[in-house]
Amino acid sequence: MAFGQNRSNYVRIQANGSTVGRCGSNMDTDPSPSNVKMLTGISEEMLKQKNVESVLFGGKRIGEQSNFEKLDWFAGELVLEHQRGVAE
Repeated sequence: MAFGQNRSNYVRIQANGSTVGRCGSNMDTDPSPSNVKMLTGISEEMLKQKNVESVLFGGKRIGEQSNFEKLDWFAGELVLEHQRGVAE
């Protein structure tokens, strides 16, 4: 999550270069079962990794949560935000 201390409803998911580099140039347009399987495996590994947050003017910080846990929290925050907006 970018600028973790700000706690806004912003999240950025980015693969590192070593993961993307081995996929090939047509990875996002190739619908073949083998490509889908490869991309699914890469995404599952990315979700298991520790979350890395950018700290404004402070570099990066490795979080306590995995990317999956962070996305799950973020989804919950969006649901709450939506519910508050509907209730008003």
